[in-house]
Amino acid sequence: MDEEEVHIATGKNFRKEKANILWAAANFPRATIVLVHVHWPSKWMPFMGGKLLYKFADEKEKEMHRGRETEAMVKMLLKYKSLCDDTREVRAHYLTHDDILAGVVNLVKKLKIKRIVIGSRNMSKNAVLRKCSQVWVVLNGKYLSTSNDHLEHTGGTGYGGSSELLACIHELSEESDGYATPPSDFYVSFQEEDIVDEDGVIPLDSDEQLEKYDVQETEQGIEEINASEEVGKISDDEIRSSRNMNEESEKLMEEMDKLRRKLKELQDERHNHEESILSPRRKNVFLKEQTLPQQRYPELQIPEHIVQYSMSHIGKATNNFYSRNLIGEGGYGLVYKGKLGSMPVAIKLLRPHGKPHGRQGFPEYQQEVVVLSRIQHPHIVKLIGVCPESCGLVYEHLPNGTLMDGLSKGLPWKDRIRILAEQRSALAHLHSSRPHAIIHADLKLTNILLDAGNGSRLGDFGTARIVQMKPLEEDTICRRTNPMGTMGYMDPVFFTTGELTAESDVYAFGVVILQVLTGLLDLNIVEQVQEAMKMDAVHGLLDASAGSWPEVQAERLMRLALRCCNLERKRRPAVTSDADWRSLDILRTMATASKSRKWSHAIAN
Repeated sequence: MDEEEVHIATGKNFRKEKANILWAAANFPRATIVLVHVHWPSKWMPFMGGKLLYKFADEKEKEMHRGRETEAMVKMLLKYKSLCDDTREVRAHYLTHDDILAGVVNLVKKLKIKRIVIGSRNMSKNAVLRKCSQVWVVLNGKYLSTSNDHLEHTGGTGYGGSSELLACIHELSEESDGYATPPSDFYVSFQEEDIVDEDGVIPLDSDEQLEKYDVQETEQGIEEINASEEVGKISDDEIRSSRNMNEESEKLMEEMDKLRRKLKELQDERHNHEESILSPRRKNVFLKEQTLPQQRYPELQIPEHIVQYSMSHIGKATNNFYSRNLIGEGGYGLVYKGKLGSMPVAIKLLRPHGKPHGRQGFPEYQQEVVVLSRIQHPHIVKLIGVCPESCGLVYEHLPNGTLMDGLSKGLPWKDRIRILAEQRSALAHLHSSRPHAIIHADLKLTNILLDAGNGSRLGDFGTARIVQMKPLEEDTICRRTNPMGTMGYMDPVFFTTGELTAESDVYAFGVVILQVLTGLLDLNIVEQVQEAMKMDAVHGLLDASAGSWPEVQAERLMRLALRCCNLERKRRPAVTSDADWRSLDILRTMATASKSRKWSHAIAN
């Protein structure tokens, strides 16, 4: 066999690429190792703690961003090169392209690659690539297959051609920091050992979890997953639709920014106008009114089954609000852990008037009492009592914190899927309540609480709204109100129109699903997943800290989550429709069945 060179397509999953490089070095001992890498340019860049579309940044920021990305990319390739011993010749080439597969094909044709090691089964099936080169499929250092065993390289013309493309293929320098990147190139950012970085970079591929699951699916005998292996392929129509959605999303974000600026201008004008028309005497009266003690909170009718506690009871339960009992703080106020008798509780206290958010607190308190006193559901937080003196709310205590805390600790995928199923049940219960449906309006990771066994409860109903159902239009749930909620989870249609609907909760739930599956918390997670779909790199997004995902079904759930986030409300699935949520139900069944088998096996032993 000719062992002049063996090329290895590298992504940014260091653990997987390390295994593949070492495999190639061991199996081609006399060959020169040539690493090839395709950069997929990110559309986003960091900006003031959030994200900014790349095209909206100024040129200086873009240039600095490119420089950082280039430096990180060179460090990654040098790290890959260092895996081989010093006696072997190792080279590296890279190319920037917005389609990873097309970029790999370009590299193969322009560099006249005869033999390439690839860690992606989907990519290895590409007919154009297989015609150009002999493709060795290696996953995590384990050889799977070889295509075109007797291929003779013809050196055909490139994929889009000409010397212009060849000039864009860069060879990493053997000296110092590597190749100096031309200003026209764009680079994505990554940390050397991360699978998905903070800028939402999608790796070349990630079949590590798929390989693990291949073994499991044989043991479990799940026929549907075997039959669904090709689900990940995306049609041209879907790609065009995804691009259109991205463009619409960008336009919508621009409009939202314009509305925010206009609102601020109007508020400033009104404030200046009021000050200008007040006489000096009236100004003094106005200032005195602002400094006078505010009237105590209005009296609220408390339902009979909700226990009323005095301030002294609350103080005793929290050891006089001892600082070590403080477990949280939000816009509403402080949250303390306490004990009423032998019952552990969480007590949320409204901020006093004059402090931040204090004036908005009473309506939230009122709303929580009204809503939570009406509903009972195993996965909705239970309101035990209230303290009318301080507008305090007493809940059951849930010791494992929020779902965001759980994700940061590597919550197993089986628990994640169960929690999503529980929260879908909670939302369905709210949306189907009669005669008044309830819209939560602020669903997010930090409002999903976990008990000692990681069972979930939906909490924080301060922004919830009760909507009168129309007997003949039960699918029409709508209420006009000021936009509220949390950016990133808020339905863009609600933000621009003020029309709060059940579909607004569905949008937020879609974002939660994507976060639970990927472990990513960025505001632009929807765009990141859409880009990954276009690049056929979905498997690389799944959060590896959750264990070995059933990837085919997880990808189907990810697609369903994107439907939840569709900008057209009519295309979003209803949480009350079992048919729409089959992918989540299948995953829940798989997780339950897997646990049952392990339990039965443990008993048998």
